Amino acid sequence: MKNNSSGWAPTITLAKLFEEQNQFFDALAAYELISQTDSSPELKESIEALHLRILSDPVSRYDARIEQLFTPEELAYLRIMDHQGFQNLAQAREKLNEGSLGAEIFLDEEEDFLEDDEAAVDALALMLQEIEEQAQVKLAEVDPQCPQFTVKDLLIAFLGRFDKESKLSEIRFSDLVAVILEMQGRKE
Repeated sequence: MKNNSSGWAPTITLAKLFEEQNQFFDALAAYELISQTDSSPELKESIEALHLRILSDPVSRYDARIEQLFTPEELAYLRIMDHQGFQNLAQAREKLNEGSLGAEIFLDEEEDFLEDDEAAVDALALMLQEIEEQAQVKLAEVDPQCPQFTVKDLLIAFLGRFDKESKLSEIRFSDLVAVILEMQGRKE
């Protein structure tokens, strides 16, 4: 597989997104393209897992002659794909090599819709000022019943929820926020 010359390259985040959306061929093509410049063990594991996932798909239908020659285990070991799977992977590789993944996305140039409307600009500025004032009021109102936690308490809460060897990339941001919200809601 050739490296694309347009300067565009898929990322691991994009490949994971493909996986989460069950676009396994696109994910595999992205991982394989990334593996040309990154040979990390995690990347190799992801590629192997996707190969296994694609090859063990019960929907895959092989030509009867191939099924007579190979057992399902041999097909997986030799990484023999069915015709449709091979075509899907080839198309995904071609799309990624061309960098045409986002070709269907059209971006309109932003228009400054408030450019000529002075009244709308003033109304918007007033609304933003009110929001800022309300935020300041909320910050000033400290509930005396609310416990005052320290950074140490926060770290203990994080360690209670997550293993200290966990990689940050494996922890969702929403889980971190949930720990903080739980602490704010907790009474000592």
